[in-house]
Amino acid sequence: MNEQELEALVAAARQGQAVVAQLPQLLATVRALLAEIDADGRGEAAQAAQAARQHRLLLAFRAARNAAATGGPPAVAALLDEGLLDAVHTTLALVSDATIALDWQLPAAVAQALANLCTASSEGAAAAWGALFPLQLTMLAHVNAGATQAATCLALLACCRAVEGAAVALAGPAGSQAMTALLCNHQRLLQQGEHNDNLCLLAAHLAFRHNLLPTLFDSVGSGSGIEQHDADTSALQPGSSSSVPQPTMAQVALLEALCAEAHEMPQLQPLPADAAGQALRSAQPGAAAQFLVQLAQRLAASSRAAPLSAGQQQVLQACLHLQRDLCARDDSGAGLSGGSNIAAELQAAGFLPSTLAMLKALVPVQNPQRAAAAAAAAPPSSAGGGSDAQGSGIPVAQLAPQLAGRAAAFPAAPPYPGFRSDLLSVVANAAHGRASMQAEVQAVGGVELVLAQCQLDRNSPLAREWALWAVRNLCEGNPAAQEAIRELQLCTAVDNEELQRLGVKLELDEHSGKLRVTKRNSDGAPADRHIVADSP
Repeated sequence: MNEQELEALVAAARQGQAVVAQLPQLLATVRALLAEIDADGRGEAAQAAQAARQHRLLLAFRAARNAAATGGPPAVAALLDEGLLDAVHTTLALVSDATIALDWQLPAAVAQALANLCTASSEGAAAAWGALFPLQLTMLAHVNAGATQAATCLALLACCRAVEGAAVALAGPAGSQAMTALLCNHQRLLQQGEHNDNLCLLAAHLAFRHNLLPTLFDSVGSGSGIEQHDADTSALQPGSSSSVPQPTMAQVALLEALCAEAHEMPQLQPLPADAAGQALRSAQPGAAAQFLVQLAQRLAASSRAAPLSAGQQQVLQACLHLQRDLCARDDSGAGLSGGSNIAAELQAAGFLPSTLAMLKALVPVQNPQRAAAAAAAAPPSSAGGGSDAQGSGIPVAQLAPQLAGRAAAFPAAPPYPGFRSDLLSVVANAAHGRASMQAEVQAVGGVELVLAQCQLDRNSPLAREWALWAVRNLCEGNPAAQEAIRELQLCTAVDNEELQRLGVKLELDEHSGKLRVTKRNSDGAPADRHIVADSP
């Protein structure tokens, strides 16, 4: 077929016209072109002679791509019978050894033809998987061009949906190079303003529908083995320095891709109340949910002994963001997992006590308007509103004492800016419309702990807003939490440098339980005259 005939076939197939009868001639043309290109060899003279042939080869693959998309099962059967997969194999081999000059369009057309073939029928997916995995599909995954990346991910996703065992193989050692290349290329494309939605779909399919997140994370990390550790925070001893391997670029990209997919919420209906309740009662901590909770625990605990690297900070933040976004979905992650309540699985894995323990371990919120010395004076024991009030030495009630043992394993200083906000965002979204999670937070003293975060934090500018949202969600339809807040009483009034500069002092009226503002004498002692009485 000459160039004009190929262009006509591309247009006819795009418009859905019957082209099955022409497919044998199309594939015969492809085989002839590949043989001629191979015979020409390499070199500048050969490349000059190949330009016209390569353009015809590009048109031929585009025609095959369009025929697979619009021709239905008959077109797929004809393409397979006429040797499309053999042509793909040969083309990629010629590209790999530089016999064909790489112009980025040809690999994209090859990948798109494969993607349409695999999505058109399960037979096409099975044939492509058997003929091209892992070597040829890995070669396509390494082509750092947006169109090729998107089509390769779509082909792999179709294979994982149609071929038994394909998902396990792709998430394991055999698919590690392909997935690593796709994830790393995705990070590079993001820097150029491109986003591969198909990669996010593929990652979520492997991680949640097949529950392969631990395997996939380890596979793209060159066998880091992070998922082998115990997920129970009771195993994290205070001061322990258990090392966490440095994450790879692909591991960071994996978690961020999952966040992007979890955050993209289609118009899905919430789980029915009875179904959601049953899921919460019967859920077991699935591998993906348990892994997320465990990884966040180990990274946070590791930061107590030494600062986290930039990559470790990114992984910890992505773990918390993924938990936040899964809980934010109306379907609780069922659309990602094929029906499972991922939020319930996270609860079964213990993500709420873990998150609250990390929050309790942090030093009390420091208002940016207060003196910097106040933050340095607060001892670690006052974390989360512990035995001191901002280092003043005045005893106050300890918040969430049930979490003291767990909190001892986590750092008093945030591992990265915004850590407090991220912890509060997980609790806030988890409590929204979920009575069992509201009850679990309240049972460990989390309501009062969250309430104490409702002030400005210089290290987490959004912490106050997330804390307010969390308090609202914890109290909605929860009389017990409302009563717990209603019964809170002032214990004492703490003096500070700001009040001293203003020449006033706060005093607590033991009878009314209200604060009074009094004027100081010249010696610093409060005067008898009240300038503001019984302030609420």
